[in-house]
Amino acid sequence: MAYFVVQVRSGKEIEVKEMLKAALQRTGDSMVKAIYAMETFTEIIRNEHDLCDLSALKTEDISDHLYVKRIQAGLSNLRAACDSLKVYEDANSLKLLNSFKENIRQLSSELREARKGTRKISSVLSGYILVELNVNFHYFPDNIWHLVKSIPNVAGIPSKYNIPQEEVDAFFTQVDVTPEVEMQLDELLSNEEIKDMKNEMLHEANKAMGTVQEGELLESIDSLETTLIESVTEMKATVEPSNPIKSLVERCKALVRRKRQSVIIPRTLFLGLYNEIEIQNLFPATNVDDFLHRLKDWIYRHSSEVNIE
Repeated sequence: MAYFVVQVRSGKEIEVKEMLKAALQRTGDSMVKAIYAMETFTEIIRNEHDLCDLSALKTEDISDHLYVKRIQAGLSNLRAACDSLKVYEDANSLKLLNSFKENIRQLSSELREARKGTRKISSVLSGYILVELNVNFHYFPDNIWHLVKSIPNVAGIPSKYNIPQEEVDAFFTQVDVTPEVEMQLDELLSNEEIKDMKNEMLHEANKAMGTVQEGELLESIDSLETTLIESVTEMKATVEPSNPIKSLVERCKALVRRKRQSVIIPRTLFLGLYNEIEIQNLFPATNVDDFLHRLKDWIYRHSSEVNIE
């Protein structure tokens, strides 16, 4: 067997793979054993009613992904056409412009529906795919070479020589296609909202002076002034480089998307934070404080285990 690298337009790895597979089926060529885009996915949890599916990628997942990509491409083309028509003011151009705008509204609605329940799929081989042949060719066969070059979004073939087997083995050992989970948590509060909540909590803390409740309220006030991104960054810094969980925690990413705080974590870490019952049933926790508490506790437990050893 032999492996060859194909360079493709970044972000088009999966589309090229599927088009190449279809082209090979049409020609009846059996020299290609497999094509690798090294797909992984992100399961998105938008609210507490979303079911979490962490099973392996299926054929229909890829089909749904490509369908969404086609709608996005259609929208981009329509928007570009609209922009080019805006310079004209004649009746025909205005009529066509209104027609394009209506098509954009319809496609946008279709895109929102298509995205519901679909996974966010990507390739870990950014800008490349691998082609594996059934036979141990030293050079990329001409018939496969020309077929590959005819596929849209293929940028080129860096080398006609195959990849040494030891490099292939090392690559498949090191590449990480572990799925991720994105949880969309609380909305980001405005400065005014933070100020109002702070004053209300201070008032409650003053009434509960000297009690456990006072301490909890003061702690909540401190957390209001710390963003999810800052908290996750601080927790990641507490893990020693020698700790086996370091690479896992480093992949934890906090971000703000459309004014909503979100976190993306590897599936392995997600399974460590939430038990099987919580995952299989309606997902109960979509707030920042709950997530940070779970993450902090998980890091502490695993760091303690390492220290004990």
